[in-house]
Amino acid sequence: KEFYRKVFMDYKEPLFWIHLNMDYPFNLKGILYFPKINTEYDSIEGTIKLYNNQVFIADNIKEVIPEFLLLLKGVIDCPDLPLNVSRSALQNDGFVQKISEYISKKVADKLTGMCKTDRESYEKYWDDISPFIKFGCLKDEKFAEKMNDYILFKNLEGKYLTLKDCLEENKEKHENTIFYVTDEKEQSQYINMFKEEGQDALILKHNIDSAFISHVEQKKETVKFMRIDAVSYTHL
Repeated sequence: KEFYRKVFMDYKEPLFWIHLNMDYPFNLKGILYFPKINTEYDSIEGTIKLYNNQVFIADNIKEVIPEFLLLLKGVIDCPDLPLNVSRSALQNDGFVQKISEYISKKVADKLTGMCKTDRESYEKYWDDISPFIKFGCLKDEKFAEKMNDYILFKNLEGKYLTLKDCLEENKEKHENTIFYVTDEKEQSQYINMFKEEGQDALILKHNIDSAFISHVEQKKETVKFMRIDAVSYTHL
């Protein structure tokens, strides 16, 4: 505990922690945490420190830690990792790949578990953690499969919905079409028109949202996202 306290002493208060503890088939302990995100996605940079029996190896070794998890902060201690090894060797090491998959799975388990058992907290954190989750879904297919049903979308009323919820709300008038907003101020007149017609839309204004909704459309070919200022209002 003292070791982790010293490592984290300069870190800002986390949103929540993820504890890692594995004895077999490899020995690994650690803590990761979600920092509060106040900037756009492309300027986010976390730091995950890697140790071997409390001996520092390096920061952010992508071969051990999945790329999308490098947005987080934390420390991992794995005595089974060599102190000195080339990155090319790590890339071809099946053991290292298992460590990476374990870390990704633990993060997904934490998130899905929170959504199931503490939806209120999950929604409270969503705006801060959603860029990370969406990036993870774009980069890691297994992570995406676990998270698909736990991706939330905020609507015009500030309510958080799953993709299934969004489709259910739209099915009577616009089956499989989901409308969205990228700038609430610039698109305010369209938002007002939507509300007058009793229509809803999602707020998708983060840099990563464009790539993410394209990813969803590719995976679910019947689903179509449409920006509200591209809508033909005579058909609302």
